[in-house]
Amino acid sequence: MDMIIIAGFLGSGKTTLILNTIERISEITDKKVAVIVNDFGNIGIDGKVMERYGLKVQELPRGCICCTLGPNFLDTVRILDDKYSPDLVIVEPSGIADPDALLATMEHYHGKPLGYIKTVILLDAVRFPVLIQAMKHPLQIQIRAADMLLLTKSDEVDPSRIQEMIGYIRERREDIPVLEVSSTDGRNLDDFVQRMVGQ
Repeated sequence: MDMIIIAGFLGSGKTTLILNTIERISEITDKKVAVIVNDFGNIGIDGKVMERYGLKVQELPRGCICCTLGPNFLDTVRILDDKYSPDLVIVEPSGIADPDALLATMEHYHGKPLGYIKTVILLDAVRFPVLIQAMKHPLQIQIRAADMLLLTKSDEVDPSRIQEMIGYIRERREDIPVLEVSSTDGRNLDDFVQRMVGQ
C-alpha cells in the first residue's frame, strides 16, 4: 500500500484536485484507491462529496490529523488496509497540518509494510501574496516537507505571479518539482498523476 499526502491551506483546492485526479489514477494504474479526509470543523462536507463519487472515506472530524489525532490516524490507516486492501491511500489533512508531523506519525505504523509515502503541497496562486505574509512559517514548513508543489488556480493569475511563486520556491528548494495546475482546463493533471504513481 502506497500513500500520497495532499496538503495545502484552506481553499487551495485539495478536494478538487483529489476528485479530478482519482479517476485518472484508476485508469492509468488500475490501483484500488482509498481516501482519508480530515475535516477541520463539525460538518464533513468533503467526505460527503467524495462518498457521492463512490470513494471509501474515513473522516477524522476533530482537530489536526497530525497532532491531536496521531493514534486515531494510525488506526484509520490500519482499518482501511485490513477492510479494503487499497493499493493507494490519499490523505487530505487540514490546511494547518504539518506534513513532517504526519510523516513522523507514520513511523509508528505497525500494520502491513507500506510502499512509498509522497507529500504534495498545493499553493494557491490567487492568494499567494497573502499567504507569504500571514502564513510564512507554516508555508516554509510545508515547502520543506514536499515531494512536489502544485501551483493551483494558475489560470486565474498573470504569468508574472507564477514566476514570483517559482522564484520564492527556488530560494528555499532548488530540487523540487513544481507544476501549474488548473481544475478549469485540466492543466498538467495527467503529468501530476503519472509522477505520483510512478508510471
